[in-house]
Amino acid sequence: MKNELEDMSREEFAARDFSEKSALRERERKYYAEKSEEIGLKSLERFLQYHPNPSRFMKLGFTYAHRDLESVADAMANGKPWAVVSGLNPSAPLHIGHKAVYDEVLWLQEQGAEVFIPLTNDESFVVGKSKTLGESRKVAYEEVIPSLIAMGFDAERTHMFVDSDYPDIYNVAMDLSNKISLNRAFGVFGFQMNENPGALFYRSAVQIAQILLPQYEEFGGPKPTVVPVGIDQYPYLLLARDVAEKKGFVPPAGLFLKFLWGMDGKGKMSASREGSAIFLTENTNRAKKIIKTSYTGGSPFADFQRENGGIHDICPVYTLRSYHFEEDNIVGEECASGQTLCGDCKKQAIEDVVSYLEDHQSKLEEARSRVGEFILKTPIRSIFEE
Repeated sequence: MKNELEDMSREEFAARDFSEKSALRERERKYYAEKSEEIGLKSLERFLQYHPNPSRFMKLGFTYAHRDLESVADAMANGKPWAVVSGLNPSAPLHIGHKAVYDEVLWLQEQGAEVFIPLTNDESFVVGKSKTLGESRKVAYEEVIPSLIAMGFDAERTHMFVDSDYPDIYNVAMDLSNKISLNRAFGVFGFQMNENPGALFYRSAVQIAQILLPQYEEFGGPKPTVVPVGIDQYPYLLLARDVAEKKGFVPPAGLFLKFLWGMDGKGKMSASREGSAIFLTENTNRAKKIIKTSYTGGSPFADFQRENGGIHDICPVYTLRSYHFEEDNIVGEECASGQTLCGDCKKQAIEDVVSYLEDHQSKLEEARSRVGEFILKTPIRSIFEE
């Protein structure tokens, strides 16, 4: 391979690099198109047409499809109660990819939603992301919840709970478990015989309990609910919709968000992959280093990029700037036209990210003092009625 590259001219190398990145962009577009068609997702085009102020992520295409959003749109338009459920696995602090999801959840709250945020430290332990329940519990209270509060959620309409500290969620899971057959659970999730058996109950009952919790009597009864998810999490939504119908609840809607590219260019942003994520509690010097050395959709040669443009769709620096810090898609347009090169784009991204991290981290001390305002303590007793 090395000799092959050495034999290539500068122009051939640039053209090959551009071709490979273009092919990667097409594979990503094909992936979302085929998966959306396979599971019957709908475009957000109609919602964008009629909502007076759709979210920035919807306009950019980061939030790109839905399942049964009509029920939520009706509640949104007519001032009826509705809810959002968006859980987190507290095996590490929040990173910039989480920020994108919860910026969307914040927008939904501004439209009238009551927000439920389960912190699934039990999942962290069951699937081996954390060595102990205590470890993931500590991350939840000391890192994740304060960061969420610092993002600006409304305490009166936001309910966070750490699973191991809210045993009522397991009672709800038991209440729902007789609506789930073993065959159905295996069919939806495809469990392997060597998996932790606790994962079966967790995924097929506890996570469904989290999704349907807002529809219990203690929170006002059945209501439209939307779950913002990546397309890989569709099985949870599918099973929750089945159980909701059997329970007499409103089948929860899904709002589908694209994966954010990791800064290393090796797939979606992940806390477990070194150099992939920028954490919201990140040292700013380390954040600068990650951005400076990040993968891009540009060319190694400035003159080639000026002539042919960059492939911004697969560029994590583009997603940093456009999804988090710009109001329109000017970043993508300037990249695609060759007007802006990667070096300048990275410089602006560093300024934006450092400014955000400094502001976010300055709010954490106060946020930690307010954790109790957001923790859900409501006991679920309606399931014990004879």
